Amino acid sequence: MFARRHTSSHLELPSSLLPTVLVILLFAVSMANVLADQKSIDREQEAVSALRRFATNIQFHQDETVRLVRLSKSGVSDEHLSLLKAFHHLEYLAVVCPQVTDAGIAHLSELSHLDTLMLSESGITDSGLAIVERMSRLERLAVDKTSVGDVGLQRIGRVSTLKVLSLVRTQVSDAGLAHLAGLHELESLRLDGTRVTGQGLKHLRHLENLQFLYLDDCPIETDLAILKQWPKLKHVSLNGTGVTAEQLASIVQMESLQTLEVYRTGVSQEGLLHEVNPSLRVFGLASESRVASLVTTGVVEVEVPPEPILKPWHERLERGQEVPDLQRHVVPLLGRLGCNSRTCHGAFAGQGGFRLSMFGYDFLADHENLVERVDLESVETSLLLNKPTSADEHEGGERLPPGGWEQRLLRRWIEAGAQGIASDPPTFVRLDVSPAEVVATAPEDRRQLRVVAVWTDGTREDVTSLTRFETRDDAVAQVTPDGLVTVVGRGDTHVIAFYDNGIVPVPVVLPIGPLSEGVAEPRGKTQIDQLVVRKLNQLGIRPAEVADDAAFLRRVSLDLIGTLPTESEVRAFLADTTTDKRTRKIEELLLRPEYVAWWTNLLCDLTGSNAGYLGSTEMAQPVAAQWRSWIALRVRENIGWDEIARGIVTATSRRSDESYAAYVAKQSSYTRPKDDGFAALGNPMPHFWYRDNITLASDKALAFGYTFMGVRLDCAQCHKHPFNQWSKDDFEKFTQFFTRIKTGTAPDATDWHGSMRAMLGVPDKLNTAALRRQSYLRIAAEGRPIPWNEVYLAPPGKTPQTGKLLGAGELDLNAYQDPRKPLFEWLLHEPQHYFAKSFVNRVWAHYFHAGIINPPDDLNLANPPSNQRLIDFLTEAFIAHDYDMKWLHRTITSSETYQRSWKPNKTNRADERHFSRAVLRRLPAEVVVDAMIQATASDSTVKKLAADVQTRKIAQHPKSYQTRSIDYSLLVFGKPLRTTNCDCERQNDPTLVQALYRRNDQETLQLLDRQDGWLKQLEKLSDDELDVGKLVESAYLRVLSRYPTSEELVIGKAHVMKLESKTEGMRDLMWALLNTQEFITNH
Repeated sequence: MFARRHTSSHLELPSSLLPTVLVILLFAVSMANVLADQKSIDREQEAVSALRRFATNIQFHQDETVRLVRLSKSGVSDEHLSLLKAFHHLEYLAVVCPQVTDAGIAHLSELSHLDTLMLSESGITDSGLAIVERMSRLERLAVDKTSVGDVGLQRIGRVSTLKVLSLVRTQVSDAGLAHLAGLHELESLRLDGTRVTGQGLKHLRHLENLQFLYLDDCPIETDLAILKQWPKLKHVSLNGTGVTAEQLASIVQMESLQTLEVYRTGVSQEGLLHEVNPSLRVFGLASESRVASLVTTGVVEVEVPPEPILKPWHERLERGQEVPDLQRHVVPLLGRLGCNSRTCHGAFAGQGGFRLSMFGYDFLADHENLVERVDLESVETSLLLNKPTSADEHEGGERLPPGGWEQRLLRRWIEAGAQGIASDPPTFVRLDVSPAEVVATAPEDRRQLRVVAVWTDGTREDVTSLTRFETRDDAVAQVTPDGLVTVVGRGDTHVIAFYDNGIVPVPVVLPIGPLSEGVAEPRGKTQIDQLVVRKLNQLGIRPAEVADDAAFLRRVSLDLIGTLPTESEVRAFLADTTTDKRTRKIEELLLRPEYVAWWTNLLCDLTGSNAGYLGSTEMAQPVAAQWRSWIALRVRENIGWDEIARGIVTATSRRSDESYAAYVAKQSSYTRPKDDGFAALGNPMPHFWYRDNITLASDKALAFGYTFMGVRLDCAQCHKHPFNQWSKDDFEKFTQFFTRIKTGTAPDATDWHGSMRAMLGVPDKLNTAALRRQSYLRIAAEGRPIPWNEVYLAPPGKTPQTGKLLGAGELDLNAYQDPRKPLFEWLLHEPQHYFAKSFVNRVWAHYFHAGIINPPDDLNLANPPSNQRLIDFLTEAFIAHDYDMKWLHRTITSSETYQRSWKPNKTNRADERHFSRAVLRRLPAEVVVDAMIQATASDSTVKKLAADVQTRKIAQHPKSYQTRSIDYSLLVFGKPLRTTNCDCERQNDPTLVQALYRRNDQETLQLLDRQDGWLKQLEKLSDDELDVGKLVESAYLRVLSRYPTSEELVIGKAHVMKLESKTEGMRDLMWALLNTQEFITNH
């Protein structure tokens, strides 16, 4: 037998080889890991590809692993859920699919990294919830609107890491809550719409971290004192539960409780008989009757026998020892001398260390500064007396004649102690100026104005020598500092008198021609025509003739519907021989969809609709679309301007009885495709207040004044308004009406907003605009709730808040739940009618070259109308017709004043203020571009443009405040981006760039040569089929809306015939017509 050879049980390597082997082993392990990771990535990519058509949203981490998946499409099946096992690092998963069953959900059990799982509206049952027991990192779980019941809570109760649990509209009852007793990390619990009566809450007493509890629409029967078992409880929602004030009495004193919701319960403030914890805010209390108190009523003219008019101060100086008054005499004198103007001591920083309030209405501040310039012990050395006379060095030069009455007035005031304002002084009432109108008969005619100030104590004083005068046009009238008016040129203007808070314009007229020669009453004799011609008669101006039918059709179509009339429209209108065809055409245009699109665009200009200012990027475009659709429906239905404005001014995102949960559900339903629910009549439009370019209360006040009053309040932010009666104090108190308008997340929505964001896949650690945009847009498109921000009102404070209506009295705003409601009622009824007047003036400016008050967004006392009776008539009639916008359009366009020719006569050639003729106006940007597109389009394309107005430029709105947000062509022609409170943002002046655009820009050339263009249509015809005369005629009708003259026809035909191709000749003609002034202007 052979002897057995002994063998070793292990391999011994030489020590010199050990490092090498170790490296090889490490490399092998590393390669194995790499291969494993690559396989994992490959599996993820395969799963992503397979899910791409079915997933609503898939998000990747920077390491390219999938971290977020949302499935909500109808095509998702149980089989698709099996693909999710490839996503080992998945942190967020939403399966919102009713067709998915427990079998599919079972595939989720291996997703151990999940921190958020949303199974709401899925087919999960109690059995399916077994998967959550293996998810050791799960913090947020939602199974809303499923069949989950008490048995399912047993499994949920084993997930000790849960912080947010949502069981809305499930089958959960009081008994099931006992299974949740071990969720010690739970912070937010939603039980809305379950069968919980409150008794089961006792099982949760050990949830020491619970902060937010939602019991909306639950049949609460228990004493709410049970809620005191949670020491950290901050928010309780009891909306629609039917709880009583008696039940609430046990919790309203909880120290930890910060917000309590009781919408739809009927509980009112009066019902809360027990003292409420001072830090607790209760939302949803039933409306209460709040009666506002008028703090003051403003200036009231007291019925007292008229006092004799006091003589001018310079005459009274010589007769006694009367002491000048700071407000009545000293400050007005300094204003007349220019001392408190913006270029002198009225500048923000003053001049030479001395500052006065600009235009002199801060009398306390002025007195403080003035007394520093006087020497009561040595009056003659006072700087106030010597600086303006240049006795001491004075950069402003001589303002006071040495020894003159002005210096003597100031000296007497100083000698009497330089007193300030009395504790209860009489208030300025009005300024009377005579003559009320200056009508001259020849150049160099002179008139002396006399100015009398009236005060509440009955005092009447001649203040002519203390009044500041200005002329609006020194080529017509000039005025001395003492009020002597000299008429130097023909025409009309105004001389403005300024004293204290009074501003009075005095018309000055020197007729342009003979007052009786050639003046005739208008044939139509509408009220507009009568008032315009009456003014023209005063000026000796003869109006132009009425324009021909072609000019009228083109003008009214471009103005009323922003659309060039088609060739067939022009032919039909010119062939119509009936006498009422213009009236019928106006009515037809008012019913066209283009009217809705164009005037929606213009009203969105006015109200400032721009997606760029509507908050964060994710939902700005849908919100801007809601704004447009809201306006459009009201234009289509011809809702009055007052009701449109009311729906904007008094709007909040929620109704007074609406919870945040109900609001987001409703708002999200509006974002479904083709859902116009937001625009429904009766719904408000809060987005006006949400814009982030008007975040401050002062910005809101400025926007309100501009949009709904046509006034510019900017100046009054810092000083007395130079051209109106409003002071800085007036503006600050007016601003108080807007301080309680808030935007963002309301206090009662803070938790719901934040946790909803996390539930939808936007946790704090991934809260980026890109992720919100991808998540929210897709979810909202399904009509499912997303965490919308909102416009809401802060509650009244506990200290008085005084607001002042412009030119009227003061209100205690704490007497109103919504201070905007009394503001809007005042807006409709204040005596100057700014609301109606500004709108009719803007519409008038649209149809003419200027407003009756011009600029149309600058209504102020120093900017009087060119025709007072005309603006008064339109304003009063607009109100009487319930702010009917179509009535206004119809009334203006039916007048002969609107229908007059642009061709001047010798009397009205220079007239651009009194509407004696049409003044050429460059077409608005959208109208120009649409006209170029339509004029060059084929016949079939023209029909398509008429059928789908939303593709037109008149229906295009800026997508942001950046210039790239609108088409280049619209930018060239001055379309506004809606970034400022100024009508001037729309630029209608011609520019060199516009001329170059029409001549040789690639876009213009492409319009001529495009496949769906008229020239391509002609190319398909043989030369025998092309009648050159008819082609030239069609070109003129398409572009200029008229037939060519005989001379134009001959020239056009000659040019076309001399070229080899008739189409090429027509291309030249079309290009030439598009580049005429006749095309680019309305005339």
